[in-house]
Amino acid sequence: MDMITATSPQVVLASGSPRRLELMERLGFEPLVYKSDIEEVRGADESPEAYTLRLAREKGAAVAEALADRRDLPGWVLSADTIVVFEGDVLEKPVDAADAEAMLRRMAGKRHEVVTAYCWTWRAPGQPASARVQEARAVRADVWMRELSEEHIVRYVASGEPMDKAGSYGIQDLGGALVRRIEGSYFCVVGLPVCEVVETLEALGGLKGFPL
Repeated sequence: MDMITATSPQVVLASGSPRRLELMERLGFEPLVYKSDIEEVRGADESPEAYTLRLAREKGAAVAEALADRRDLPGWVLSADTIVVFEGDVLEKPVDAADAEAMLRRMAGKRHEVVTAYCWTWRAPGQPASARVQEARAVRADVWMRELSEEHIVRYVASGEPMDKAGSYGIQDLGGALVRRIEGSYFCVVGLPVCEVVETLEALGGLKGFPL
């Protein structure tokens, strides 16, 4: 497997999330973005953690397959999926403003859980699918949202920020003012637990000469 070095930290990022791209760039990587088209539908008996892990693996495998013959591109693919879990229900991206408002009303003043699963896939350029390696992990964080008035909710949703985010808020932007406290990885809540992501790639032997 190719090593990622301090002078060429190239990976394929199987995500269209600008937040994940920014986090990887801050770590010194130079990701090449290639989105997957995996349908995000939870199985009837699938636990939230199993669901996010499956999606992370499937997204990585789909991009690895799409780029199977591209020897000119990085071999490592990073994929991820984030969900919010509230009272046993999985809250994903809202379908519209009314859906976003309803999610925020439910969570206001209460605790919810954020689960982010990530997966490193070695796509073995030019090799059969059987040569691929995948390592996936799910990271959890508990989040307490402050009490919200109807005006708070309507104004926040009107900003447009909740519409592409699981649970209808983004802790790294305006939504940070809605969060009272968290226990666990802040970056898990953002959408990519960077400590674990780097730690896993290092354990897979994919880093060499990386600053950390």
